Amino acid sequence: MKFNFPAYLKSKTTPEPKRRKKLLLFFVFFITTVLFSYVFIGFDFEISEPPTSVALKEKAGQTSLRSEATEAHWEIPRILEKSVAVSAGDTLMNLLMRGGLARSEAHAVISSMEELFNPRRFHQDHEVTLAFEALEHEDPLFRGMSLKLDVTQKIQVTRTPENEFVAQKIVYELQTRPVRAEGEISSSLYSAAVNSGVPVEVLMQLIRAYSFDIDFQRDIQPGNRFEILFEELIDDQGNRVRGGAMLFARLNIGGRDLAVFRYETSDGEVDFFNEKGRSVRRALMLTPIDGARISSSFGMRKHPILGFNRKHQGLDFAAPTGTQIMAAGDGVVEFVGPKGDFGNYIRLRHANEYHTVYAHLSRFGSGIRAGVRVSQGQIIGYVGSTGMSTGPHLHYEIHHRGRPVNPTKIDSMPGRTLAGEELQKFMAARKDLKTLFASLKSERKIGG
Repeated sequence: MKFNFPAYLKSKTTPEPKRRKKLLLFFVFFITTVLFSYVFIGFDFEISEPPTSVALKEKAGQTSLRSEATEAHWEIPRILEKSVAVSAGDTLMNLLMRGGLARSEAHAVISSMEELFNPRRFHQDHEVTLAFEALEHEDPLFRGMSLKLDVTQKIQVTRTPENEFVAQKIVYELQTRPVRAEGEISSSLYSAAVNSGVPVEVLMQLIRAYSFDIDFQRDIQPGNRFEILFEELIDDQGNRVRGGAMLFARLNIGGRDLAVFRYETSDGEVDFFNEKGRSVRRALMLTPIDGARISSSFGMRKHPILGFNRKHQGLDFAAPTGTQIMAAGDGVVEFVGPKGDFGNYIRLRHANEYHTVYAHLSRFGSGIRAGVRVSQGQIIGYVGSTGMSTGPHLHYEIHHRGRPVNPTKIDSMPGRTLAGEELQKFMAARKDLKTLFASLKSERKIGG
């Protein structure tokens, strides 16, 4: 028996091939649309976001946080400098401990300097600066020290990574420049020169150069004039640090025109010579003390303490206690120490059977003891009033072959006289110094 189905039922159950294909494509499109919508809604992407993955974004954020933490951990240390005042009687050890160092640390610092500086020579004029490393959550760590010895040198101590200390000496180079000064004397050469801008270091050279020929007490008179050409040492800012070498000087005294020139010979000797090339140096100086006046001359006088006439066998130079006393000539110390009425006393032996005596000293120069050789101009002691004395002064004697002689009358052997080619070189150098002096402007022209 055969059944015949209606036509509409026959089409649903047995679709044609093209229709099936369309249905399949529609189904695939539907599924794909649903999946893409889920992805965009679930991860909340923005169209404007640069093409960087989420993982890279998160890593970048973590790296930034880690960098900030690292910078906080490795905080750059601050260096704090602390100047410590040096008081009279201070030792370097006590000063370092007062500045915050432990005793063991202070000892290590001083030990590192022992080849460059003797701590026993530490004094009030030295300048000390301590450096510390300071962190926010730690105690300050001592890093080093600067010990300024003078304007030209300092000792620098530094802590090493191994917590040891090393020291080095730093020397500053100073420049020189020539300076001209001149003036008229109204009361004394000393005050006139200083008021005219002449440094004390230069003035002392002038006094020593003329001390063989001039009695500064009797020969200098108001109205006398002077001219000086000298070098001064300057720092990198152009500031004067101190006086240097005196190059040329001229004194017009009592109608005499006395000029001296600094000159270094071919064999390395540096001295002052007059216009004719003769050294102004003599075997013995007339006045072995700077800026003093003769208070008592050679010869018979009434003794100020004993009250009767007695021969005065030397010269007395009145000067403040502590004034420097120079060796009158090259020689050897024969005696140094207390000697009766003379108080503190020094006796020097010189060539050609000459001796010099220095009495009433307040103290002796460094290293002055019997048997020591001294050079002319070397500081051997200081003015005082020891022994039988009415006030601070230097008693100075010259003996020749055992007999006292008047220092103002002595005609000791002159120094070197240049000749030949050496004299020609000196004449050229003398001309150059005069030309240089004439080319410079003077310092203040003020008398004194």
